[in-house]
Order: sequence, then structure tokens, then C-alpha cells
Amino acid sequence: MTIDERLDRLTGIVETLAGSVVAMDNQIGAHDRQIEALITLAEKHDQALKEMSRQWQAYINTLPRQ
Repeated sequence: MTIDERLDRLTGIVETLAGSVVAMDNQIGAHDRQIEALITLAEKHDQALKEMSRQWQAYINTLPRQ
């Protein structure tokens, strides 16, 4: 195998690896966006639970004491 053939082969390998890196980077980015969306949803859920807790406490406070 000549030097030119080896360089061509290495060039092909490097191009393939570069394509794989780009694809993996895109997957990681998508995964990061999913995690961020889940965190945002969890924060909203936490806020809703706190508000509901306040509402229930306010309702309980209106009930007659025995």
C-alpha cells in the first residue's frame, strides 16, 4: 500500500469519525433539551402542589373547630 493510499484511507476514516461525532453531539443536545424540559415540568408541578397545599390549608381554617 502506497503512502497516498494510506492517506486516502486515513482521510476516509477521519471523515467517518467526524460524521459520528456530529451525530452523537446532536443526540446529546436532544437529550439535554429533554432533561431541561423535565426539570421545568417538575418545577411547575412543585409550584402547583405548594399552591394546592395553601388552598387546602385555607379551606381547613374555615371549618368549625370542635
